[in-house]
Amino acid sequence: MNLNLIVTNTNAHEVEDMKALAEQFGLPYHVFSNMSPTIYGGAESLPAQSQEYLRKRKPFTGCSAGHTFFHVDPHGMASICKVGRDPQIPLMDEGVEGLTRLGGIADGLLLRQGGCTGCQLQGTCGTCMPLVTLYRKAKAPLSAYCQHGS
Repeated sequence: MNLNLIVTNTNAHEVEDMKALAEQFGLPYHVFSNMSPTIYGGAESLPAQSQEYLRKRKPFTGCSAGHTFFHVDPHGMASICKVGRDPQIPLMDEGVEGLTRLGGIADGLLLRQGGCTGCQLQGTCGTCMPLVTLYRKAKAPLSAYCQHGS
């Protein structure tokens, strides 16, 4: 079991207490301070961020989404991960055989696209393309996900 500590404007003053509680119970924990747009593309979660605790993301160097893991929603729709949900594979129709397509889908979704194509800062960018897509859909400020907005 892992404990996820979500830092927001309303609980930022309790971060050390949350860590101490996890340690008291011997639970491994991870502190999450950077919020993402909601999975449906809305920006309503972004104002909840504690500006004091925002941290610079590590450069995105790829991931194994769709190759070694995947996400399935409650309706049996499989996708490469919980962020990159489109396109989806209807497992109830295609069965587990449909999962073999996820690797190719992931390879396409993770390529730099749109305004990110040819960006000179790609080597230090900390945001994967599926997450960039959510930020754009939410009309989030560029500074929330891109070095060009800093």
